[in-house]
Amino acid sequence: MVSSFDKVINRRNTDSLKWDGMKERFGSIPDDTLPMWVADMDFLSPEPVIKALRERVEHGVFGYASDPLSLFEAVAEWMKRVHGWNVDPGSIFTAPGVMPAIGMAIRALTRPGEKVIIMPPVYPPFFRIVEDNERVLVQVPLIEEKGYYSMDFEELERACGDKAVKMVLLCSPHNPVGRVWTERELDKLVKISQKTDTIIISDEIHADLVHSGNRHIPYATRAKETSLWITCVSPSKTFNIPGLNTSYTIIADDALRIAYSKSHRATAATHHNVFGLVAAKAAYTNGDTWRREMLAYVEQNLEQAITFFQISMPWVGLTRPEGTYLLWLDFRKSGLDSEKITERLLQKGRVALDPGHWFGKEGEGFQRLNVACPAELLEDGLRRIRSAFADIRPEVE
Repeated sequence: MVSSFDKVINRRNTDSLKWDGMKERFGSIPDDTLPMWVADMDFLSPEPVIKALRERVEHGVFGYASDPLSLFEAVAEWMKRVHGWNVDPGSIFTAPGVMPAIGMAIRALTRPGEKVIIMPPVYPPFFRIVEDNERVLVQVPLIEEKGYYSMDFEELERACGDKAVKMVLLCSPHNPVGRVWTERELDKLVKISQKTDTIIISDEIHADLVHSGNRHIPYATRAKETSLWITCVSPSKTFNIPGLNTSYTIIADDALRIAYSKSHRATAATHHNVFGLVAAKAAYTNGDTWRREMLAYVEQNLEQAITFFQISMPWVGLTRPEGTYLLWLDFRKSGLDSEKITERLLQKGRVALDPGHWFGKEGEGFQRLNVACPAELLEDGLRRIRSAFADIRPEVE
């Protein structure tokens, strides 16, 4: 049966970072390189979103937008219905993106020279957002055992015991390894936060992209006895609208909310993208059917990719993602470092993935593959990956 997600859309020459920005990022590469790196989808956004944007464009006046209470109410309703979380619309702030929101939180709640913990391998901007704000970066790597990742709670508790550590950046679900944290894991982190008075900034941008057999649990729903948290979320990944630069934070604690509000105003982040507001509201109100269909399609793509590597390249290790549309691939048995692996993929395979070392030294030898694309593109990309390593056949243990 043909799916609407099978449609291949030409995204070249649309100022797409994923399609038009490859040479800027990777240098001299073949013109027909297939991008499977940046975490956006090669699918049309939901029709209700497109319809709402079209109607807003037809209105023809694009003045400043007011605080979108109707969006906050739609967000709260979504959180209750999809995630079982009762959110007060008054606790929500908008932001141009999750990373700007995290940056505002860092500036609001820590001082230069204080420490912030991240857990690599992790989304590359986590490294920069800490150091660019003149805070000290503390890395507590995830524990990896046979392709399965978990938090190092013993080391987290030790690190948070340092009085200079004020904050932990949690990626939930985790990018790039695809973990969806369990109640038990989140409860352990809550206890560490309570014991050490450490603020948890929970990046839950992939919250709505969880696969069968797994359930996203908002950190805040486990932190009922503490208010030392800020949750950052966006419709951008879920509904493929990252270019509309709209996200939001949820902050229940009065003191944290007041401090964050000052940083919010100081960066002029109180101005809203009128199209982003329209798209987000339409998505949360009428986009869930599309989301479910998209997730089913992505799960099929994941199964296809996993089966491909198991059969055609069994020496490539992989982590089956519990969430996200990203596949974390282990090429270490090739005997090559990340740069050589990337060079082979680009020059021999003519395919662009995210090099693992971008996610921290724990990603050395890995690559991140985005499978949120039509099956035709995925099949092409997998063939290209295989061709890049046609002369390498390591022994499989």
